[in-house]
Order: sequence, then C-alpha cells, then structure tokens
Amino acid sequence: MTDMALTMEDVERRWRETWPVALATWGRTSRLHAPVLHTDPCGMPSWAWYSLEDVEVHVDLTVVRERHVEDHALAVLAHEIGHHLLAPVDLASHVRIAARVQIGLVDLDHLVGLVSNLWCDLLINDRLQRQLGVDRAALSAAAGPPDPDDALMLLVLRTNEILWGLDRGALVGEHTAPDDQALLCARLVRAYSRDPVGGAAGFAALVRSTIPAEQLRAQQPAVIVACGGSAGGDGSVPFGVATDPTLGMPAIHPSRDPRVVGAVQVEESTPEVDPAPAASTGGNTLMPGALHAVLQALGSTTTAEEVAIAWYREHAARHLVPFPTRPRPRPADELLAGLEPWEVGDDLSTVDWTGTMTASPVVVPGMTTVRRAYLDDPEEIVEARPVDLDLYLDSSGSMPDPRRTRAPIALAGAILALSALRAGARVQATTWSGPNEVAGTGGFTRDADEVLRAVVAYFGRGTAFPLDLLRRTHLGYPAAGITPTRRGPTHIAVISDDGIETMFQQRRDVADPTAGEALRAADGGGTLVLQVPPEWAARFEERADGYAVHSVVTDDDLMTFVRRMAASTWGGERGPTPR
Repeated sequence: MTDMALTMEDVERRWRETWPVALATWGRTSRLHAPVLHTDPCGMPSWAWYSLEDVEVHVDLTVVRERHVEDHALAVLAHEIGHHLLAPVDLASHVRIAARVQIGLVDLDHLVGLVSNLWCDLLINDRLQRQLGVDRAALSAAAGPPDPDDALMLLVLRTNEILWGLDRGALVGEHTAPDDQALLCARLVRAYSRDPVGGAAGFAALVRSTIPAEQLRAQQPAVIVACGGSAGGDGSVPFGVATDPTLGMPAIHPSRDPRVVGAVQVEESTPEVDPAPAASTGGNTLMPGALHAVLQALGSTTTAEEVAIAWYREHAARHLVPFPTRPRPRPADELLAGLEPWEVGDDLSTVDWTGTMTASPVVVPGMTTVRRAYLDDPEEIVEARPVDLDLYLDSSGSMPDPRRTRAPIALAGAILALSALRAGARVQATTWSGPNEVAGTGGFTRDADEVLRAVVAYFGRGTAFPLDLLRRTHLGYPAAGITPTRRGPTHIAVISDDGIETMFQQRRDVADPTAGEALRAADGGGTLVLQVPPEWAARFEERADGYAVHSVVTDDDLMTFVRRMAASTWGGERGPTPR
C-alpha cells in the first residue's frame, strides 16, 4: 500500500501507534498525554504544534497528507515533544526567550514569535538528529526546499546542513544561502544547546545583521503555534520574568560571543558592550512597558495595566516590611459557674430551665427556680491589630508612568500597600493628579489587585492633592453630620514629588491645616515618600506638620527607605514616627 493510498483512518492509526516511541526517544521517564490528531483542516500554517497552555501536542493530519510526510510521524512527534522538554518547556521560559529575541531584533517586534520559534526548532532538531537517532533531515528533505525569497528559512536550513554534515543543497536545494553566517549560527546552536534563553539574543542579532532590514520588515509574521500560541492570554504574567536580571542585557552578536568563537578571538576586537557590571546590580530587568511589548509580540491580550500590576507585585514582594500594630482590648470570655437560686423580681430570661426542671418537676417561682452563675475573668485580654493604610499616589505629569518604566516612587507605594495587606490591614489607595482627577479603591479594602491597580494608574496632567478626600476619610464633616470613613488607627502615606506642597496649602500660598489635622486624627503616623533631592526633602520637613519625609529618587534611595521603615515604627508597637 502506497502512502497515497492510505486512508485518513490508516494515517491516524499509524501516528497514534508511533506516539509511545516518540515519547521514549526523549527518555523512559518522559511523560505527556497522547496527541490530539485532527482529521479536519485546522487552518494552521503548520502540520503540528505544541500548546503551552494546554500542555499537549496537536497534529493536523490533513496538512500531513498534503505535504506527503505521512512516513515521518516519529520525527514530527518527537520534535513537538522537544518543545515540552527542551525549548521552551514552559510559559515563563517562552517569555524569557522572546524577551531576549526582542533585544536582538531591535525594532522588529512583529518577528519576535517567529524568530523565537525558529531558534527553539534549531536546538530541538539538532538534539534529535545528532543524539537521539531521529532522522529530522529526511523530514526536511521530504518537505522540500523553502521559497528562494525566504532568506530566514534558507539561513536555518543551511545551518542544519552544516550541523548534520549534509551536502550543500541537501535541504536548501539550489537556492543561495549565507554560508558564513550559517556556519556561525551552527556554532551558536552547539554552544547554547542546553541554554535556549542564553543564546536567543545572539540568534536574533545574527538574523538582524544577516538579512536586509527591508526584507525583514516585509516578512509576514507566522501564526504562533509551534511554541504554544499566545503567552498569558488570560491576563497573567509568568512569575519570575519581571525580576529576571538578565532579560534586559544588551544582545551580543555570535561573532563577539566567547562561548561561540572563543575568548581569544573576542579579545582581539573591542566588544560593543560589556553586560557584566549591569547584570551584577540587577539593572537589566525588563521595564513594565518592555515586558508588555514582549507579551504583545507573542499574541497575548494582557493589558499594560495587568503587566504593570504583576511587575510591581513581583518586585515589591522581595522588600516587604513589618507593618505597625496597636494593642486593642478584647472582651474576656465569660466563665460558667454553678447554679444559684432565681428569685422573684430577677430577669425572667436568666432562668436556667434545664436546671430548674432537673431539681423539681413542680416549678415554684422563687423556691425551685435556679439560674446559671458566671465567674468574672479579671485578666484583660489584649490583641495586636494592624494599623490600616491610607495611600495617596501622585500621577501628575512630573511623575514617571509606572506602566511604562521602572518608577522607584511607585515601587515604594507597592511595598507599603502589600506590606499592609500581608499584615491583615485594610488599604485605601488613591491616585490623584489635577483637580477632580482622582481614581482608586473608593474606600478601604483587602483586595490586592484593586490596590495595585491604583498604584499603577496614571493621569499625567496637573497637580492638586485631594484634600477633600483626606478630610472625608479622617475628619469627616461634623457640621453636616458626616463621620470619618476610617474605622481605627490609620497610617497616612503620600507618594509624590514637589507637588506635595498642594497638600499643605491652598491657592495663593494660604496654609491649609487639613493634612496635619488628619494626621493627628488618624492616630497611625504619616509618611511622605517624595521624588525630590534629599536637600529639598530636608527643607520641607519643617512644613510637613508631623509627617516623616523620605527622599526616594534612585533604587538605592528606595532600599534606604525600606530599611528605615522596617527598623522604626513599622517593626514596633507604636514608637515615634520614622524619619
């Protein structure tokens, strides 16, 4: 029976029987449930793909038959298993690889998904061909050479010819392919055979320098299926990506990479960049805007706000501080004692009818009636309850947009808010800019997502502190019968810059006592975290009316602020306001 004579049922049966063999190719302990074999067209540009979200392999058998690769089930299935076990393995690694590819491509975000997938394919296919005994070369030959104008695939297939010791033209046919660049790419694949993330930027830089920019810009991005489709399509961001200190490092071209060409050859030329110093300080993490761009390039529908929330949550988690508590008396529990006579005139509800009927079936008020006695517990029970947090975040035009870049000032707000929530406190978070430009939680809450949504919100316009909200929260309007909305001791924290002056003065430089009155009424201390030089903050302390003033401009300032907060009031029961 020839392949052309095989029915769809025959092809499906043969491929299903090959699955255990393909799985065993990667080792006896490899585990993955059976593939989904589609017998109707799926509309995908490939005959097979691996879904990271569903953790399963899909095969479109209609495309398999159209491309005449029915006899290569082992090569196809083992390749897709390689996406599960080697590259990219999981969603976090998928995003890491894409982030490094984006760095190497510079300004070609529409090709991030395609180039990431080709890089993973190179690593997987080389492992299959050289080490695992799977004939990937035969599958490539059966599929035929690429289009002569597809410079990207010509580079990849020529690289495979070099890696596998094939004659020139075995995979690329008679088309012209870049030999020198393919040789360098082959060395890159071998150097990073077990480090997909580490070599991704170099491969992208090689692609960027080999193929003319005009041709790359005209390249149509393929539907991202082989590596799992969209990344974080449910609005999630893989944990650990935001704080990875290597993802933002500059890309090193393979010709300058010591792992590829050797340290001696690199020393003979001056490297374009030396990423080591920045990496040691953790200064090469992706900014929120860059991370959002990577996810978008992978087809994710995650919004910039959702990415920023995940970014600041992850960065703040490493710096949470103890939150202040206050001793609050709790009513002591009543202790049961014995029974005592109930007399006429006592409260009828205190009669213990069970004890009364047990003593005598005939009830005679004042004679046979009894009541339960209780012992007083003179010891006062005290419990420590966290102080709530009232957080105000300046999002005027002079403040950085936390959804686009790393803002130490916003990170300070996230640290305070998450520290309070971890301690069990309630948080009211308010973002403000110009007059009547206020957004936030709308009250005290324990919802971390709602609080962080306020932390990363941004108006980017004028500056006018919402004194009315501060008064309504802590002072109320007694003349109108409006009581404060807070329910207990509350710490007031304000994130701002020199726009903090609008918190202490009305128009025409008239002092407004609301901020100081609110601080004393809240009875939980106050903190001003300001993006201003230390000398400006020192001068402003005299006008801060009891609030502790902290200058936070750089990451070092942020760490200093965190240490001071952890070592002062925030770690004790009450104590003085931190300065």
